[in-house]
Amino acid sequence: MITNLAAALAMTAALAPAPAQPPVGKLPGTSAKVVAKMAGRPIQFTSYSTPSLKKRVWDPAKRAFVETEGEVAVSPDERWTATLDARPPGAPRMAFVDRESGDRTNVELPVPADPEQEGQYLRTLWPTWSPDGRHLLLNVFEPGYEPRSEGIVLIDVPTLKARFVRIENALITVGGFQWTRDGEGVVVRWGKNGKSAIRQYDLTGAVKRTWHVRGRPAAQGQGTFTPSGRRFVTACMPLEKSACVWDTATGKAVTRIKLAFSPVWSPVVGWYDERHLLAPTREGVGIVDLKGKVVETLLKVPKKQDLYLRFEARGKG
Repeated sequence: MITNLAAALAMTAALAPAPAQPPVGKLPGTSAKVVAKMAGRPIQFTSYSTPSLKKRVWDPAKRAFVETEGEVAVSPDERWTATLDARPPGAPRMAFVDRESGDRTNVELPVPADPEQEGQYLRTLWPTWSPDGRHLLLNVFEPGYEPRSEGIVLIDVPTLKARFVRIENALITVGGFQWTRDGEGVVVRWGKNGKSAIRQYDLTGAVKRTWHVRGRPAAQGQGTFTPSGRRFVTACMPLEKSACVWDTATGKAVTRIKLAFSPVWSPVVGWYDERHLLAPTREGVGIVDLKGKVVETLLKVPKKQDLYLRFEARGKG
C-alpha cells in the first residue's frame, strides 16, 4: 500500500504512457510513408520538410505534424522543444517550450556579429541535444564554401542560460559539431574535404583528442556514438555512400557499410542502438545491422521524393 504522496506520484509517472509517436501512414504533403510503429523505440521521428513544404514537427498533444518556422530539436525525454529563429534583424534566438507546463521561454543567443556584414550575425544552425538532455548546442560559423567554425553556443537546461564557446577553424559539414556519449564534450570534422579527421573538444573549447578517420560525425538517431560510447560512426566515402564504424578507444576501423543513395533526399545516418544503425535503405529509411543487412524498414521514401527527415534520441543516455 502506498502511504505517501511522493511514492504515489512516482508510480503514476512510471505508468503514464510515453508521448505518442507518428502513426503508420502517409506523411502529409509527401509521397513518403511511415510503415512501422514508432512508439517504444530508442529514437523518435520528430520532423520533416521538403523544398516546397514548410518544416513540420510532430506534436504529441495534437497527435499530428504541425507547421513551424525554423529548426526544431526535441529533448531525449520528449519534454522540451527548442526552435531556432535565426532570421534578421537581431541576434539568433531559441524558443523553448516545456511540454509539461506549456511555458514558453525565448533565449537570445550570444552569437558574434558578422565582421563583413553590418548588423548581421554569424550563421547559427543545427540545434542538437546532449544525450542526457541537460544541454543544447548550436553551431556558429562563417558563411561560404567549406565554411569554418567560430564556435558553439551551449544552453543549460532547465536554467536556459546560454554561453558561447570559441572553437575556430573546424570544418563545418552537414550536422557540424556532435556530442560525445557522456555529454562532456563534442566532436567535429577537422582538416579539409578529402583529407580530414575527427577532433574532440571539451565544453571549454580545449582539444582532447583526434581520430584520423574518414567522414563526418553522424548526426541522426542516437547520434555519433553508440549508447556505450565504445564505437562511433561517420558518413564516409564520396557522396556519403557508406557508413564507417570506428573503435572509440583505438580509432581503428570496425566495418564499412554500403548505404543506399538518393540524389534528391537528405541521407539519414546515426546509431539506432548498440548494434544497429539508422540508415538509408533501398526503400527509404530503416534499421541496419553491422553487416549491412536491413533488419526493419521504418519509412518508405520514393526515389524522386525530395525530403529532409529528422530522427532524434529518445530516453536518457
